[in-house]
Amino acid sequence: MNKYCSFIIIGLSLSMLFVSCTKKPLTLDENTSMKTLLNSSDEEIKDLVIKEASEKANLDSEDLSIEYILRDKENQAIAVKMKINNEK
Repeated sequence: MNKYCSFIIIGLSLSMLFVSCTKKPLTLDENTSMKTLLNSSDEEIKDLVIKEASEKANLDSEDLSIEYILRDKENQAIAVKMKINNEK
């Protein structure tokens, strides 16, 4: 009986650990902390900014390019310079 209880407890603990450690998608709202954004890669931030600009401003993602990303961990800030390519 003790073995069964310990097996169930270990199974529940591992499943809770797995669920809590799964990577949540990045967003630009209050659901994603600034610390998470500061620790994410440049590619993840580029994809996020282009996706948000495409959805919110109705821009085509192929017309957007990211020139640079600045991070200030001390002040917990990120600046992204984006360029809209309108050559048509």
